[in-house]
Order: sequence, then C-alpha cells, then structure tokens
Amino acid sequence: MRKMILLLQIAASLSVTAQVKSDEAPLKKDSVFTVELGEVSITAKRDNQRLSKGGIITDISGTSLSELGTCVDVIAQLPGVISNGGDIEIPGKGIPQIYINNRKVVDRTELERLSSKDIKSVEVLFNPGARYGAETKSVILVKTVRKQGDGMSGAASVMGKQAHYLSNSDNLSLNFRSGGFDLFGALNYDLTRGYQKQQEKNNIYTSADNYLIESDKRIYPKYNTYMGMLGGNVQIKDDHFLGIKYEYTATPDYESKWLTKEDVVRNNIPEDNIVYDTRWRGSSAPVHLVNTYYQGKVKSFDISINNDYYFKSSDNSQTIEETSIAEGSRVIRSESNIRNMMIASKGIAEYSFHGNTLEFGYEITSTSRRDIFHHEGDVLPDSDDKIKELTGAGYVAMNIPVKEVELYAGLRYEHTRSDYYSRGVLIKEQSRKYGRLFPNIDFTFPIDKAKFTLSYEVKTKRPLYSQLSSSIQFDDRFTFEKGNPLLASEITHNVSLAGIYRWLFFNVTYSYDRDPIISTIRLFKDDEPQNIMSYENFNHLSKYNVVVSLSPRIAKWSPRLRLNLMGQFFSVNTGEDVTRLNTPVLFFNYFNSLALGKGFIINGDISGRTRGDMDVVTLRPSWQINLGVSKNLGDWFFQMQATDILKTARGSMITYGTRLTLDKWNYSDTRSVRLIIRYSFNTARSKYKGKGAGITERNRL
Repeated sequence: MRKMILLLQIAASLSVTAQVKSDEAPLKKDSVFTVELGEVSITAKRDNQRLSKGGIITDISGTSLSELGTCVDVIAQLPGVISNGGDIEIPGKGIPQIYINNRKVVDRTELERLSSKDIKSVEVLFNPGARYGAETKSVILVKTVRKQGDGMSGAASVMGKQAHYLSNSDNLSLNFRSGGFDLFGALNYDLTRGYQKQQEKNNIYTSADNYLIESDKRIYPKYNTYMGMLGGNVQIKDDHFLGIKYEYTATPDYESKWLTKEDVVRNNIPEDNIVYDTRWRGSSAPVHLVNTYYQGKVKSFDISINNDYYFKSSDNSQTIEETSIAEGSRVIRSESNIRNMMIASKGIAEYSFHGNTLEFGYEITSTSRRDIFHHEGDVLPDSDDKIKELTGAGYVAMNIPVKEVELYAGLRYEHTRSDYYSRGVLIKEQSRKYGRLFPNIDFTFPIDKAKFTLSYEVKTKRPLYSQLSSSIQFDDRFTFEKGNPLLASEITHNVSLAGIYRWLFFNVTYSYDRDPIISTIRLFKDDEPQNIMSYENFNHLSKYNVVVSLSPRIAKWSPRLRLNLMGQFFSVNTGEDVTRLNTPVLFFNYFNSLALGKGFIINGDISGRTRGDMDVVTLRPSWQINLGVSKNLGDWFFQMQATDILKTARGSMITYGTRLTLDKWNYSDTRSVRLIIRYSFNTARSKYKGKGAGITERNRL
C-alpha cells in the first residue's frame, strides 16, 4: 500500500512539474524537453513532419535540415522533390511555384541567398487548392523564422563554384525598420559559366533510305545577371499592412558556343562530314516587376489584395558556320525579338466561424507577347506573331473540421480569351476561348496514430507562349524546331492518397490527361531526312506517381531515404511500328547528416534514377555521390560541398519520333566544388506581405 501511495505522489508531482515547464516555453516540433524530479527523468519528442491540406509540412528550425546551407539544399531533401543542378521539380507535377512568406519567388537565385538557418518550415503541396491557378500543379511554401527588431539589419554572402569553369554569386541585402515602417533592398550579381559534352546517334528512316548521323558536341554557355530590389512597407495599427516593391533584373550579355562534328552515313555508305560552329548571343534586359499590396483584417474578414506589373524584353541572335565536305560551306543567321507585358490583380478574403473557414477570391490577368523572327537567306521563313490574352477567375473554398476529421473543398472558374495575330492580322483559327470549372476536394482522417488525406482535383495546362510560336529554329542540316499555334489546353484529373506515421510518409497519385501536350519529331517529307521537332495534343495519357519518404532521427545522425516511382501508359507510332513506353522510372535519394558538435555538420548523399520512360523519351540510368561540411561561427556561416564526386551523373536518353530514333549521351558539368561564406547581423525579416498576382501567366511568358 505504501508503495502504491508513493507512486501516486511521484506521478502527481511529475504532472505538476511538466505543466509548469510547458507553460514557460511551448513545445516546438521536433524539439526535446526534459523534466527532472530527483532521479526521475522523462524525455519526449514530436515528429517534424505532418500532413496539410494537399501536401506535407516539414519543420526546419531546430533540426539537422537547418544546417544544410541554403534554401535550395533544404528543398532538395523534402519528400517528392527532385533537384537537378539547382533546378527544382516535383515528378508528375512539373516545376513548382515557390513562395517565401506567401510572396512568389521570381528569381530562383533568391533561394540560394536564403540561409537554411532562417527557415522555420517548408510545405510541399502536391494538390494545390482553388486559391491557386488552374494551371498550378504543385506549390512549395517557405516560412522563415520571425526575428523582429528596430534598426538596421542585413546579410552579405559570396558563393564560388568550380566545375569545368568558375562561377560565382554575390549578394547584399539590407533592411531598416522603425516602428511600423520598413525600408529594404538587395543587390545580386551572378556569373555563370557551363560546359556540356554530348554524343548523339540519330537513325532516320525515309521512304527510300536509311540514315545514321553520329555527332559529337561541346556546349559552352556563359551569362551575367544583375538584380536590384527596393521596397517599402507600412504597418497601420496591428492588422493593416501596405507595401510596394520594385525589382529590376538584367542579363545584358548571354552567349553560348556550340561546336559540333557530324558524320553522315546513308544506306551503310559514308556520305558526308559536317562541322557546325554555332554562336548564340542575346540579352534579357530590362525585366521590370512592380508589386503593390494591402493585407488587413476588416471585422471578421482577413483580406489580401495584390497588383503586379511585369515587363520583359529579350533579343537573341544565332549564327551558324556550316562546313560540309560534300556541299561546301555556308553561313546561316537569324535573330528574334520578344516583348512580354503583364498586368494582374489578385484578391483573397477569409472568414472564420465556429471553427470553419470560408475563403473566396478573384484573379485577373492581361498579357501581351510579341515575337518577331527574321532569317537571312531562304532556309527558314520570317514570322511576326502577337498573342493577347485576358483571363478572369473566381473561386470559393471551405474548410470544415469535425473532431479529428477535416474536409476541404474548393471550386474555381476560369475564363480565358486568347487572340493570335500574324503580321498584325487576327487569325481566328489560332485564337482560343476557354471557360471551365476546376473543383478540388481533400478529406483528412486518422487511423490509429496515422493520418491520411484522400484528394481529387482538376487542373489544366495551357501551352507556353514559346510553344505557340510559328518561328522555326535551325539546329543542323537534319533538325529544325518550331512551335504549334494550334495547340489546345490539356485537362488533368488527379486522384491521390497521402499518409504519415511518425517519420514515414507516402503519397500515391493517379493522373488522367485529356489532350496532353507532348513533344514530337516528324519528317518534313517522306523522301527527305529533315526532321522537325514540335508539339502536339495527343488524345489522352495516364500516369501514376508513388512517393515514399523515411526520415528517422538517431541521436546526432539524421538519415533520410526518399523513393519516387513514376510510370505511364503510353505508346508512340514510330513509322511502321508502335513503341510502348510503359517502363516506370525510380528516382532515389539517400541523405545523411551528422552533427559533430561546435557547429560542425557533415552531409553525404547518394541520388539517381533507373532506366524508364517519360512521354516520348526513355531515360537512361544515372547516379551521383555528394559530400559536404558546414560550420556556424557566430554571425558567420561557412560551407564546402562537392557534387558528383565520381562524375557518374548523366542526362542520357533515347527519343522516339515517327521516323527517327535519337540516342543521346550527355554530361552536363555536374562534378563541382562549391564554397559559401555568409555574414549576417541583427537579422530581421521584412514585414512585407506582398504575394504577387498573375503568377501562372508570368511563368508562361
């Protein structure tokens, strides 16, 4: 009896002590707290991942992910995300829209400038709701750590990357705060130099002859990018914010040199040797972006209004010096001038009542793109295209939680009018009108200690403006590229099931695409070996995607295993035969982080893919090993990283056309060493809450 009373007293004392501890400091995700009573000690830990509406949230602050270096490094290790040389993609969902504190990221180098230590959490949305555009198939939401305080704050960083050539990126950002007023700005400079080595075997079958064209290419791109940003923000009382931000970006001198040696064999008899010296020159300047916003609370409504103006000017030229043993030499020159402009407005209102949330809003975008192409000579035709589009959208969504079950449903309507002009004349056959409802629904429920979300959504994908262009690009004597002004939008139906239990997460998605936009390669004429690469709407395409992520934490070791299986049901007509492209691709990533103490972190990962099919392409296997070490020292951060140490990563593939099979071996300068040095002082995040408008249209431009 005495033992029972003693145990009850200990339990009561322990409960009271634990309550006091939790009142003093709320428990954070993935945090550890200890309560001591004499010689009794209890330790508890929460997992740093949880389901959200349409995705998964991963807490970064206080975990090993916060020591990785940059925001790009963090995103690359999240479930369902693939990063290839800094290019972020969600398989089956394409390139995601990325937001930092609900503000759309326009310049992807901003992700390199954001320190992982300043990130609170990252949410990956595999099924974005009605709030986002009907073309938005995936979203990544980055939230930073709140650090408030008056006065001047800032950060400066330098990054050097040694691959085949040396590249560097330098950034300075400052923020001045006084009460409810913020003045902020940033300057950034990037010098990027690349290298590609490529070998191709091109089999072309005409009605009369068989051609084997073997080529060896070396590609040397180089460009400088300048970015300047200035903005102001005013907080009026506690619930009202106003702000304006201007960004200027310029790539004044882009150049790329392609050196190609080509051997032509016709019906097993050598016919020609051709050398191409191709020079691309261009500039993208200026690029203007102005955002104004209001965010506030009016009675029971949370309101956000954003207005954007976007303008981009691009000029490009191509010069090809072709030397043929059989046909002599010639020079082919062409140039293009592109002007893009967009005005957009987006408004969102949220109303909460009895634990439920009602959300509704609008989005209006007006875009204009003019594409002028001129060719010297008679090899390619000139073109002068202009596309004007006006899109209006409205949506309503509601979130209804009932105990441990949650239902989220939304409905979005979009109407688009697209007018296509050729040399100033409206072409009705190539103009379009779209109007459609896009529903989505998420049902979240628990089973024991696991949590699941069942989702359905309808999305669309409108052709990029470049895909609608009628200009023709000369690649070599046997290959041309052009757009297709007759392309229609595709409609995608997605059904998915996601689940999470402690450190195990999975997501299974089945997609059915109507009128999918797929790249094609067809002969100009049956009796000629010239091929043209373009785009077409196919009847339908079915795909499936399975994501599995395991992220346990074992003392100071944080291993993460991520598997992503992508498959399709698709076949392509390759002349006399039908080729089935149904082999799935498995993407794998195994990450490791080991904390050594005193601010030292060692990272190592193995990533790659198996052989498999995507659209009209069969990807060949590829893998690589990366190693890195980082050190935090007060306000300083240092990181050294080596990528693709064994030089095994490849972008190799086989592409199928109607009378063509193109087998390409590619190395894209993936082996490199990167050094980052960052200094920050009095770190304070800007209160700017502008989120941007017309994001989807800007991506199409």
